[in-house]
Amino acid sequence: MDRQNVAYDLSMYESLLEQKPEKEAKPHHQAKTVKLKNKKAFQTAVRALSLAVILSMIIGVIYTNSQITEITTDIATVQSEITELESEKAYLDFTLESRMSLNEIEEYAVNVLGMVKMDSTQVEYIEIESENKVEFSGENFGDKIEQAVQPVLSYFE
Repeated sequence: MDRQNVAYDLSMYESLLEQKPEKEAKPHHQAKTVKLKNKKAFQTAVRALSLAVILSMIIGVIYTNSQITEITTDIATVQSEITELESEKAYLDFTLESRMSLNEIEEYAVNVLGMVKMDSTQVEYIEIESENKVEFSGENFGDKIEQAVQPVLSYFE
């Protein structure tokens, strides 16, 4: 038997060492690709979410501006109606004043109602025989105050 020192023969382990790094390289390479895929998926999700947020903000701004435009149009319409009604009121006030002038009222009273103007013979004066007097009751104002304050003072005694 050939007795060689097998304890120092490392050649039989060389094949195991060479295979081991290859096995480690593959999972490490796969881990990197999985991480890259996860990172790309995350970036895609963030971009999609950002795009959705930006689009919703743009839609919100457009909706708000349309509401403002609609309300502004309503305000302008109401203001034009107010102006029109004010001019109509002024016209009606003028018409009323022209129909109800003092001369027309006097003419209506005389001709339609049969009224006449008052003259000095129709005035009668009334004389009062007694003078105006102010009479006070027999009680003094100070006595009334004293009667009102007396229950409060008796409480403190």
